[in-house]
Amino acid sequence: MKTKRRNIISLRFFQSVAVGLLAATLCNCSNSLEEVEKLKQTDTIAVMYAKEVNISESESGRIKYTLTAPLLRRFEEQGGAVIRFPEGFKVILFDSINPDKVRTEITAENGVNYEGRRIMEASRNVIITNYIKGEKLNTEHMIWDQNLKKVSSATMVTITTKDKILYGEGMESDESFNNWIIKKPRGEMYINENE
Repeated sequence: MKTKRRNIISLRFFQSVAVGLLAATLCNCSNSLEEVEKLKQTDTIAVMYAKEVNISESESGRIKYTLTAPLLRRFEEQGGAVIRFPEGFKVILFDSINPDKVRTEITAENGVNYEGRRIMEASRNVIITNYIKGEKLNTEHMIWDQNLKKVSSATMVTITTKDKILYGEGMESDESFNNWIIKKPRGEMYINENE
């Protein structure tokens, strides 16, 4: 009898422990809405990572532009691939008539290319140089819309031409930096070549 009673007490003890563990497990399984939303977000780990990158795009057998960068990280997002250049980049656009001649150069310390939308953003020390006209633009943020073949900035800009330096807020240009306008001019300074 004592053995039977001891077995029943042991069985009830183990059942109580098992029920307690099951209850504790079920109580700890609740997730907040924030945790569920985090699981739905796209991954923040790059699907591609490359160093010393050199990309070219051609049309009808002629190179339109080349892009070089020390580091590239590619992410897959809902709207398409996003390529980041955290250590900067350089884009060289070639002349359509004389493909061996560099028309425009764009450099920046940081860049993001939204591949699906064909829009590239440049930030921190953005410089656009038009070698044909001898003009240079400096700004801190710029957007290159490859669909519209336009370059624009909403921040302060400095444009240096052969004879003057122009200051203003915001600008628009074609992608070759051939025809540009400053949206809100703030001033200009003439360059004296004799000094």
